[in-house]
Amino acid sequence: MALFLMGADVCIARERAGHDRDSAIPQMRAAMDDLFQADCHFYGILTTSFLVETLMERGLDGDVAEAEVAIERLAAVRADEGLVIRDIWLLRLRALLARAHGDDARYRDFRDRYRETARTLAFEGHIAWAQAMPGRRQA
Repeated sequence: MALFLMGADVCIARERAGHDRDSAIPQMRAAMDDLFQADCHFYGILTTSFLVETLMERGLDGDVAEAEVAIERLAAVRADEGLVIRDIWLLRLRALLARAHGDDARYRDFRDRYRETARTLAFEGHIAWAQAMPGRRQA
């Protein structure tokens, strides 16, 4: 039951982020911490992606650094668990991070790998998101 409630909190926070990022981000942080402590990696992956994207959208001082820490925490989840969904999210998030840092070469590399992985796995949502990623860093 607690897992269901954490998942619901994450969805509510993501919806709230559309109009009030400042109050949604602490809720996402707390949910991410709780999910990783409970070894609920699937929901932790989604929560991390929501948090990282919301931080990038907000763009305050420190948001990119916090996003980078969250990405590395996600990357540290044991790979022997067959978390292909984690791997595809990491490609997307690392592309967004490279773009935020202004590293066009790394951005293109991660974006292209993300696109190819999405196609290979036939993940339709990720295919659409990957195709929507711009070819160059936006100023």
